[in-house]
Amino acid sequence: MNAIKRQDLEDTYQTLMEVCSNVNPNVEDLDPILLQSIVAFGTTADERIFSKSDFYAFIKRQEVQSQGLDMQWQTSPIVHRVSKDENSAVFIDDLIVTLSINDQPHKLELRCSVVFEYQEGKWFVVHMHASKPEEAESETDTFGIEQWKQKTKELEQIVAERTADLIDKNNELETAIATLKSTQAQLIQSEKMASLGELTAGIAHEIQNPLNFVNNFSEVSNELIDEILEEREKKNEERDEALVGDILEDIKQNLEKINHHGKRADGIVKGMLQHSRSSSGKKELTDINSLTDEYLRLAYHGLRAKDKSFNANLETDYDNGITTIDVVPQDVGRVILNLFTNAFYAVDEKKSHSKSNNYKPTVSVSTKKLQDRVEICVKDNGNGIPKTILDKIFQPFFTTKPTGKGTGLGLSMSYDIIQAHNGELQVETGEGQFTAFKIILPITKTTVP
Repeated sequence: MNAIKRQDLEDTYQTLMEVCSNVNPNVEDLDPILLQSIVAFGTTADERIFSKSDFYAFIKRQEVQSQGLDMQWQTSPIVHRVSKDENSAVFIDDLIVTLSINDQPHKLELRCSVVFEYQEGKWFVVHMHASKPEEAESETDTFGIEQWKQKTKELEQIVAERTADLIDKNNELETAIATLKSTQAQLIQSEKMASLGELTAGIAHEIQNPLNFVNNFSEVSNELIDEILEEREKKNEERDEALVGDILEDIKQNLEKINHHGKRADGIVKGMLQHSRSSSGKKELTDINSLTDEYLRLAYHGLRAKDKSFNANLETDYDNGITTIDVVPQDVGRVILNLFTNAFYAVDEKKSHSKSNNYKPTVSVSTKKLQDRVEICVKDNGNGIPKTILDKIFQPFFTTKPTGKGTGLGLSMSYDIIQAHNGELQVETGEGQFTAFKIILPITKTTVP
């Protein structure tokens, strides 16, 4: 080490000792020579320092501790060792601190070790340690540069190993998340297909009704045509033209009814296809009263087809002031169907466990226009939802139904669908009395070309 570099090292050490030994230290003088990450240890448990700011706070605390005391530092170097490394050094000194308390001098011996590093053309203090000589181990062994560097390498190795471990765990987590998403998509599709299965019997029943009308009116119309043909075979003077006119009017009305019920069957089939296929996400102007009533009857007849003993009173109250609103019909239809299915399940469960013959299962549905919103309310007089689980009902996979009776995704999917429509899905309940789910959707004005 050349003389200039050596002198810079001595000056740095001298600056450190002067500031530390001053009763009123000017800590700003240490700014040029301390690294931000300086580590220091003292003789007591609270003298553990890991940053420049901690070091300054400790030195300033001496000022408070020494108020009213006459403190003098006397340094008597026993070792000044410079490492072989040109850019590292260790100074070890014995310090004698003299305190004057009530004019009585008290001496305190300390062994101080300071580690330096040469960076960017100047020396910095990176570590400092003070201890009583009789309590200190060999300072050369404890604070030698090589040992200090070895500790640094060991710490770097530990950090590298832990970083690699974290990367591995992160990769495992990403794989698990991808698997979870795939499984969730499969479960959602299973939930859709399960609801479609519940609808199948109801759809068959609902289609059968308009088909019966079509068949009946077709037969009647054929009979009426036969009457016209019979009338035409008569002589002109015997023919009853008024009767022919009445028959033709009846045929016209029958054809209108056939057309009406044919369209109804067509609408049911289209609804079934909409429910079964993946949502396009495209909003359409939809008659919410018709959509709600359609799914009410499909859900009811579907359950009746599976269980002939099931019966329930159906109550409807539709607000005729509601025209059409902009929604994704197959998505909102799934929500309505899920609420009806849950309501029928609730009243059936209460009836099967009820000891009274006076209980009448009832499911009611109403729609209401609320200024710029529409409310659809599905209510049942079942057992209600216990308060202990009320905050969990919209969580994925949570269900109170027995194994095999539900996936726990119905209400979770319903909640997400309504949220996607900028709406709300609310629940009101009274234990042992009722449950009411309210779908609140905004009325969006959409320009239709």
